[in-house]
Amino acid sequence: MQKPILFKKGILGFDDYKEYVIVRDEENCLYYLQSIDNPNLEFIIISPHVFKKPYNPKISELYFEELGGGADDEFVVYLMVRTSGKSEEITVNLQAPLLIHLDRRQGVQVIVDGDEYGMRESLRVLIEGGDSC
Repeated sequence: MQKPILFKKGILGFDDYKEYVIVRDEENCLYYLQSIDNPNLEFIIISPHVFKKPYNPKISELYFEELGGGADDEFVVYLMVRTSGKSEEITVNLQAPLLIHLDRRQGVQVIVDGDEYGMRESLRVLIEGGDSC
């Protein structure tokens, strides 16, 4: 099993759960952020690299410093996916990505600066014509 990623502040709304692992869904572009503390708690996440348009949020340097700083290529960004039962209603939260320092195995959910990105953007629209998984 992979070493857990520590979210010292937890995930927004789930502050008590601090340790997670990322599990790839082999059938599509999605991943699962699985809680170590509560096996019944998992979030669907996606890498923005599969989107047709670049995702370049303005993330405050304070978040990078919170994870110990480092070069840009030491960090990865994932986005939370929200499902409602219908595939056309699957949305992605572009306003509050997960920022993870892979080597340190630490992460934080951030709020991006500005109003360019929404909280419920259609996944179908974001990935149409984008890179394959």
